[in-house]
Amino acid sequence: MKQFSILLMMLIVFLSSCAVTVYKKYPIDVYKPGEINVSSDVQNVAIVYRNFKYPGDTLQHYYKDNYKLKKVKNDPQNMDSVLVSFALKALASNLKSKKGFDRIHIFPAIFKPYTGKNLPALQPDMVKKLTSSTETDLLISLETFSYFFSEYEQEYNTPKSREVITAAVWAVYDPQTEKVLDRKSMIDTVFWNNYDDNGKYVKNKKLPPRQTALKIASQLAGESYSRRFMASWQTVNRIYSIPPLPDFEQADKFVADKKWDSAMQIWKRYAHEKNGKMAINARYNLALAYEMKDDILTAWKWLVAAQELATKYNSKEDIKLILSYQKILAKRKKDIDRLNQG
Repeated sequence: MKQFSILLMMLIVFLSSCAVTVYKKYPIDVYKPGEINVSSDVQNVAIVYRNFKYPGDTLQHYYKDNYKLKKVKNDPQNMDSVLVSFALKALASNLKSKKGFDRIHIFPAIFKPYTGKNLPALQPDMVKKLTSSTETDLLISLETFSYFFSEYEQEYNTPKSREVITAAVWAVYDPQTEKVLDRKSMIDTVFWNNYDDNGKYVKNKKLPPRQTALKIASQLAGESYSRRFMASWQTVNRIYSIPPLPDFEQADKFVADKKWDSAMQIWKRYAHEKNGKMAINARYNLALAYEMKDDILTAWKWLVAAQELATKYNSKEDIKLILSYQKILAKRKKDIDRLNQG
């Protein structure tokens, strides 16, 4: 009877290897550091505007009305300076409240207006000169800033919808390392109309006039860039496998119910090398289970074990999947280390 059971198990494993393995996505929330890695020693920050414009950026005093370009009457000549000020103040306010810098200084008028085809990064000697003169540890630069207002007919005899597009290039310079920590082009769109979030028309809803809309959009542009400095929760997808065996299908149900310990008990039964290729799936799934427990070291060990077996069987698809997951885990370990240092 014992020999029959062993033969039956071998037959199941053989037949299952001929069937198709299903791969499912599982969303998890991970806490990630900001995109910009700023040293914890940085306490004082300078924010400047480089006052750069590309040759084609000449529509500051124009807008679109139902796709027709029109010139604005009585537009303030300093509109560009006003909107840049809104963007820089919003950036500074968010960094002050959420990043915890001691002092943030805004210098919007250090650079004179200039136009060119190329926008090179600031030279290290210029960065050091600016940070030394302002007694700051880091330089954030709004390299260039553009904006455009449009309004469109929605329906007959209703207020026109309004839209502002802002385009900015931001940069972060570290005077100590002489490195550009970040250089990012960002395009943001803000839209207003007479409908609420549920798609219901609101008859007396007030839409912002052009100058107000531009100020709101500029402020949001500064807030948008500030988020690159902030740690945040993000939802990402992981993959686990379901070979055509009842036990793995049961483990899938446990995963759906977030009963990871129960799923792990099943996968561990199949993780031994004697289970052949089925063990690759089990080991890979165990890596995900340990990541869910925030045990990245053990998750990595299970991935290595899965890779060793996949290499033995020359299972190229499994190797590709494992290597991809290893990169993700390595990146997550670095992120955790950065968060712990902060």
